[in-house]
Amino acid sequence: MIVPEPDRAHIRKAVADRGLDLEELRENDRSATWRVVVVVDGDGGVLLDTLAELSTELDPLAENWGGPGRPVTLEVTSRGVDAPLEEPRHWRRARGRQVDIDYVDGATGPTRARVGDLDETAGTVRLVSKSGREIVVDSVALTDVARAVIRVEFRPAPRAETDLLSEEDASGRGVREGEDR
Repeated sequence: MIVPEPDRAHIRKAVADRGLDLEELRENDRSATWRVVVVVDGDGGVLLDTLAELSTELDPLAENWGGPGRPVTLEVTSRGVDAPLEEPRHWRRARGRQVDIDYVDGATGPTRARVGDLDETAGTVRLVSKSGREIVVDSVALTDVARAVIRVEFRPAPRAETDLLSEEDASGRGVREGEDR
């Protein structure tokens, strides 16, 4: 272990003080230069300035991790667009984004959809997808999803889809509601 427990507590507090979540603390001590990666995320995304501030605050701690002749590289970063949606907060933060989805054995649902509202109590997410020319709205249990990753889009989301991300937005509109899956 490169990072001692008191420093881990300091990292958690420094991240939380900025309104962020500590997603991961990765350590690699298998090369000549040890590497520590602090991965953070937040509801509004993570600004580069915030990452720089956090890095500046944690750097003095990192100076003590390696010891003489053992440099440690500290990296402070965000989850990135290619990180899988694993926690309810990831789904909430992905609202409006298009995702590619794989399901656990026996579960079905759209393989590509736009993320709508998350119901954390029920453990479901509203997904808006296309089936032929129709737009379909499904409620999918998070436990049925094996893997979901945000799909990078180079144009704005179609309004016909974004209007259906919330049940309230969809009321009175002519869409086919899919089965709960």
